[in-house]
Amino acid sequence: MTPSRRSGAFGQFRFDINPGLQWYAKALVNRRESTNQAAPEPIFLGPEGATGNPLADNITISARNPYNPFGFDLVSGDSLILIGRRPLEGGARVFEQKVDTQYVGTGLVGSFEAGSSLWFWDVNAAWSRNEAEQTNRGSYNIFNIALALGDPDACAAVAGCVPLDIFGAGTITPQMLGWIQPVVRDQSRNELRLASANISGELFELPAGRIGMAAGYEFREYKGWYQPDPITVRGHYNGVPSLPTAGSYDVNEVFVELDVPIFGEGVLGKSLNLNLAGRYSDYSTFGGEFTPKYGLRWQVADDFLLRATYAEGFRAPSIGELFGSDSRFDAQLIDPCSEPFLDPSVAANCRTLGVPAGFAQVNPQISITTGGNRELEPERARSFTTGFVWSPWFAADSSWADRFDIEVTFYRHDIQGPIQALSAQTQLDLCVRTLDPAYCDGIGRAATGGINAFNNRLTNLGSIKTDGWDADFYWTSPETAAGRFGFSWQNTFVGRYEAVGGAGQLQPRRPGIEVEDSAIPEWASTASLDWSRAGWNASWTLRHVSDLVEDCGNAVTFPVCSDAATGTNRLGSTTFHDLQAGYRFDWQQGLTLTAGLNNVFAKDPPICLSCSLNGYDASTYDMPGSRFWYLRADLRF
Repeated sequence: MTPSRRSGAFGQFRFDINPGLQWYAKALVNRRESTNQAAPEPIFLGPEGATGNPLADNITISARNPYNPFGFDLVSGDSLILIGRRPLEGGARVFEQKVDTQYVGTGLVGSFEAGSSLWFWDVNAAWSRNEAEQTNRGSYNIFNIALALGDPDACAAVAGCVPLDIFGAGTITPQMLGWIQPVVRDQSRNELRLASANISGELFELPAGRIGMAAGYEFREYKGWYQPDPITVRGHYNGVPSLPTAGSYDVNEVFVELDVPIFGEGVLGKSLNLNLAGRYSDYSTFGGEFTPKYGLRWQVADDFLLRATYAEGFRAPSIGELFGSDSRFDAQLIDPCSEPFLDPSVAANCRTLGVPAGFAQVNPQISITTGGNRELEPERARSFTTGFVWSPWFAADSSWADRFDIEVTFYRHDIQGPIQALSAQTQLDLCVRTLDPAYCDGIGRAATGGINAFNNRLTNLGSIKTDGWDADFYWTSPETAAGRFGFSWQNTFVGRYEAVGGAGQLQPRRPGIEVEDSAIPEWASTASLDWSRAGWNASWTLRHVSDLVEDCGNAVTFPVCSDAATGTNRLGSTTFHDLQAGYRFDWQQGLTLTAGLNNVFAKDPPICLSCSLNGYDASTYDMPGSRFWYLRADLRF
């Protein structure tokens, strides 16, 4: 559970200079204070600890350490292969965040007449800053651990150092913790400066109507930096390593959009409009890019609309993706070179990689190093959507409906060069199977055969292709003695999701599959029933996620694995219920009081065997057994 407290203030002022010109200014400040917790931090020592930290991977535990029960030096790679311990004596890792956000914006909004057309324009500027500080308690200083496990004379020469007992349960005393457990503080800041100008209106008359036009210019400047604790910078932090980083870039953009009427009411329908748009973006990091959009809107009849759009787009890499320093995450990986081989055909390749015969993987938790890449290019995309809106004539202003709409849309997106890192397990499998340096560079092994380094960088990787359907239904009743009712049902069906690596290898993520702590449900749905009468309002909402399938992994023999024969587990479909009610008072310009309860029945998410931390997929489901209630007051004056 993650306690969080937010406090903020927002103000806005508008001033009418004359009937065609208005000046506005607005400002916001916000403070978030939150806490989250992780399990006690593990300590891995020895070449197969795979932390990537030389202080841990190459440690020597002195024979003279009073707690060394063996009577000889434990030397990494010789008499020491791996010591793994999660010291419960040190307690959980607790991370406290303080995040301050400021925003200031101002601008002019106006209109004018030119010929028979009315034009609207605006110019504006904004500045915002986000500053964060995180304090971490419960982690360890690996330099101090190495000193406390080494020669006692060297330890005694340093103030505060006491020998450390790493062997056995409950052996680490408060005095030992005082030496090896620091308080770690990290800081970061992001800043945005923005200015833009826009104009819209109608150009001239065509037989089917006037051409609408919008155009504009925007400038944005992004700056950011991150400063980890000095212990981390020196390489003494036992947890995820990182280094200071800073970066900035700016972008200039211009756009124009035209709405062109092709024909008006006639034998082909009510109207047909062509939408043409283009945007040119000039980034200081990689240069210019033009992206077009083409759309058709065909009003076949008063109650039936067809529409289609083709667009090209791109996403520029962020400051973190470009300039982020090395960082680490720990992944559960299966080494294909561990014996007995899951695939005996890789045996010769494993010997080429320096893995000795008889090697068995000791530690499945492998530390993966990742980070920014200044050579990244933008992601580029092509998108196509088409669909219809049907508002049946027999439902409009009827005895049972004021509104009844059915919307169906097909979408297809093709992203080339998505910014991502190859799945670590996929990279390891491809390295062992192909010996290709593209996959093996950055994967290091100790003399014992175990992985002790794993570099998994962001890159423009292959492609992502996805398609599916959205189907939405909306109904609103006439006013009745019992009030007005409304119903909405929104559905997304994912037909395909394929992520392909640079060498054509298919990534494991697919619709309906739980992998790497996240999922893309084949069907996700939200249905809501609303009611209002006089000042009262209420709603009941259902959020549904279709079932998923995952690999049981090492839990294949556990009863909780639903299909041991195939080694897979089914995460059943899940529905959460939310309730909200409120009342509006006619005071000032309106006072609305609202109360709500999310996950009314405290529904648990399905157990996830492949999820690495909490036993459930936090990106897809609500927290286990949690109800969330809230009260809100909204006063306008």
